Amino acid sequence: MINNASRAPKQQRKTRALSLMASAALLCATLQPANAAIEIDESDFGPSYETMVVDTVVGKPLGLVAAVAGTAAYVVSLPFSLIGGNAAQAQEKLVVEPWNAMSRCLGCTVAEDNYYKSQTANDNVVRIVVDRPSEVLISTNDNVVITPQ
Repeated sequence: MINNASRAPKQQRKTRALSLMASAALLCATLQPANAAIEIDESDFGPSYETMVVDTVVGKPLGLVAAVAGTAAYVVSLPFSLIGGNAAQAQEKLVVEPWNAMSRCLGCTVAEDNYYKSQTANDNVVRIVVDRPSEVLISTNDNVVITPQ
C-alpha cells in the first residue's frame, strides 16, 4: 500500500510537467510571427484609435527616453568608437534611429509611416503602382522618360 501511495504523487507530477511543457510549446508556437505574406486591406489601413492612445501614453515617452539615453551612450562611447573605427555605425544606431522613430506618425508601424510619407508630393519621384498599396518608387533628379510599348 505504501508503494502504491507513493506512485500516485509521482504520476501526478509527471502529468503536470507534461501538461506544462505542452502548454508552453503551444504558447511559443502561437506567438511566432507568421511567415506567410499578409494582404493589406486598404479600407482598414493605418493606425487605430487604440494604437494611437498607446503610442501617445507609452510609445512616444519611452521613445524619447531611448533617444536621449542613446545620445548619451553615443557621447560616452565616442572615444572607443573612434578607436575601433565604427563611429558612424554607433551614431546611426544610438542617435539617428531613435530620433527618427520619434518622427514616425502617431500609432503607425514603420510600414504605415513609410507609406504615408511616400504619398507626399515630390517632383523628383516617379511612382509606379504595382498592386495597391504596393508600389515602386524611383527617386531621381534626372528626367525620366517612359514610352509605352
